[in-house]
Amino acid sequence: MKRRGWILAVFLLFGCGDDSSPAPDASTDAPSGDSPSADAGPVVPTVSSWVGTNVAADLTRVDVTYQLAPFDTAANQMDANGYPVAGASGKSSTDIGFVLPSGTYKIAYVGTGTLTVSGIGKLDGAWTQASGENRNTVTITGTPGAFGNFLTLQITNGSGQTVTGVRLLYPGYDYDAPPLFLTQFIALLKPFRALRFMDWEATNGSTIANWSDRPASAHYGKSPNGEPWEHIVELVNETGKDCWVTVPEHADDAYMHSLAQFLRANLDFTRIDSARQAQGFMTPFQVIVEDSNETWNQGFTAYATFAAIAKGNATRYTGKYTGSFGPSWMTGNAALMQVAQVHGDRLVDIGNVFKQDFTDKASVIHPVLSGWALGPGYSDESLTFIAANYGDPKNYVSYVAIAPYFATADDTTTGSLATLFPAMTQNFTSTASTMQDFVKLGAQYGIPIAAYEGGQSLTGTTNLTIKHLAQSDVRMHDTYVQYLQFWKTNFGSSLFMHFSLAGTLGLPENIYQYGFWGSIASTQVDPTTCGDNLPTLIGTEDPKTESSHCPKYRALAEQVP
Repeated sequence: MKRRGWILAVFLLFGCGDDSSPAPDASTDAPSGDSPSADAGPVVPTVSSWVGTNVAADLTRVDVTYQLAPFDTAANQMDANGYPVAGASGKSSTDIGFVLPSGTYKIAYVGTGTLTVSGIGKLDGAWTQASGENRNTVTITGTPGAFGNFLTLQITNGSGQTVTGVRLLYPGYDYDAPPLFLTQFIALLKPFRALRFMDWEATNGSTIANWSDRPASAHYGKSPNGEPWEHIVELVNETGKDCWVTVPEHADDAYMHSLAQFLRANLDFTRIDSARQAQGFMTPFQVIVEDSNETWNQGFTAYATFAAIAKGNATRYTGKYTGSFGPSWMTGNAALMQVAQVHGDRLVDIGNVFKQDFTDKASVIHPVLSGWALGPGYSDESLTFIAANYGDPKNYVSYVAIAPYFATADDTTTGSLATLFPAMTQNFTSTASTMQDFVKLGAQYGIPIAAYEGGQSLTGTTNLTIKHLAQSDVRMHDTYVQYLQFWKTNFGSSLFMHFSLAGTLGLPENIYQYGFWGSIASTQVDPTTCGDNLPTLIGTEDPKTESSHCPKYRALAEQVP
């Protein structure tokens, strides 16, 4: 989708869609990986066999510093982990008051320099020393609903002094051996089969080309290149969920090999298998690999990157559509078809590299070809290119994926909850013939159709309060139930990745013009109770007072058998 990435950047949020039968079940339609052992006997599943989520959330880790802005120290006075060197100083100031809940946070650092806290945070007393670090507590005052409330950490180093290893721990966690992830974040992931890390990798607009430029877990603050791979791997190891990663648009074979080798070395298959057995997984573990994100989307830089590749080799990437699907406005666009050809070519390369480097675990690798939900032509051209240059596409592609979002026009239909929900239902049911074209595409190539993203996509500046209240209304649950059944009617229980996991409770109201993406309002909302007693709203309520409801999350969680 083209709506979310820049919001975080602008506001420094965490750092200043002839066989028309449904496709077969995804548990049997793709090459198998390592299956969980049956030795422990049957387990009642606590996880869906077909619903996953894109990972995005307001608060995910115990150590809040991963969400803070880097220190403003000059690059030549920074150490390798982003701290001012001896004799240098620096300030980390982050507009994060609207995110953090009020409370007492533990803070710690290593060294003999000085660390001060200001803005929405205040040190509670004198520093003490324990376990080789300086320790204190910070009272933070949250400021929901308003930007411009900064948390500032200032390092002042005299000659020979340094401050490193700064930690700021979420309320309720101790200094010694805290977990990486917040308990409530892990709890939210419980019903989902797979996790897609597109946002965590900062995929859209990525300029990363060298493996050495990847984010490091020991580095202070939020990286423009996304979250550390160590954290992505640890989340998969802890939860046992299928791991869906994207390969950056500028990645060459060297980067692909490095990424594949890192994942192979650090994914702990013993832990993963144990977690899957405990949850009663009904599908084998998969590492799903995707070429960037929405390469067809001219709003993202990957389109231009791949168009340039095509221009440099027009003999190979002709842009001539040789498939059998439409729509004609799509397939008649030679430049777009060139990008589709590059996309197919790169995916084969990506899949080959990953399977090579996963050696004895190559069966877990599942390349996914993501296309445009408005019609099969783009995906068809990628597959046709693969067939012409490599052979049967199903030997190289495990899924063809689309993003079947639903919404309604930003007009009078959004003026009341009574008109909004029927309009949204009409929106996704109106795509039935297009979905059947994708069914035919999947049948032609013997490849299941998946959804890399999906869900409601209400945006726009009109009637924001109505749209916001819709996120808490029982009719949103009912609409999601119909929507998910619509998916299954077309594609069976094939993998569906909702976008996204959780929102942010404290965003100013005007930011919601860019969308209401979370299946739940925040990681701070309790998923065990927020689906109970869902209200039928009138439309005059205050959205903030209804944020404890989660009709979308409840509908997704109900897909657990």
